[in-house]
Amino acid sequence: MSLPKHVELSQAVKACKNKAMTIDDAAAEIRVPDYVVPMLVRKNDDLVIEGNVVMAKRESNGPVIFTLLAFMSFIVIAGLMGGLGQ
Repeated sequence: MSLPKHVELSQAVKACKNKAMTIDDAAAEIRVPDYVVPMLVRKNDDLVIEGNVVMAKRESNGPVIFTLLAFMSFIVIAGLMGGLGQ
């Protein structure tokens, strides 16, 4: 059983070094005509087309950074409160 073509396209683009490939390269990679690639990109929320290039959307690190900063601030506050009691 093979994967759906829009999933194959997503995996092919994400496997590239820059997470981008031309529409022609993408069509050749998943063995479909060039005019099918834009339809497959519309089915997939992780991909966008800019010009003649299919690109994977960049993931945001905002929630991870916020969680890390909040955790560090709790440690600092707990350390200060523990140091005041001595």
